[in-house]
Amino acid sequence: MNYQERCPQGTPRAERRKYSVGDIFENKAQCLQCGELIMSKHLHDFATCKCGGLSVDGGSWYLKRSGTETKCMEQSIFYEVDNENEKHTRK
Repeated sequence: MNYQERCPQGTPRAERRKYSVGDIFENKAQCLQCGELIMSKHLHDFATCKCGGLSVDGGSWYLKRSGTETKCMEQSIFYEVDNENEKHTRK
């Protein structure tokens, strides 16, 4: 079971933390060189597109982009914020 199924949108931060899920619902980007949409599915999942131009990393915890292709279309989706004082950062 992936973390999006266990902790769908609307799951409070405290509940997500029980399952070690961060503030990013989907950590993904599209390579503008080859067009592939890639997604990092867990904390240390370093995913690379088919042309090798873009990699994403961080799962639900952080957004990391690297590779030879510096241009990408960001497609990440964050969990909804529980209240106005909450920030999208790892604690």
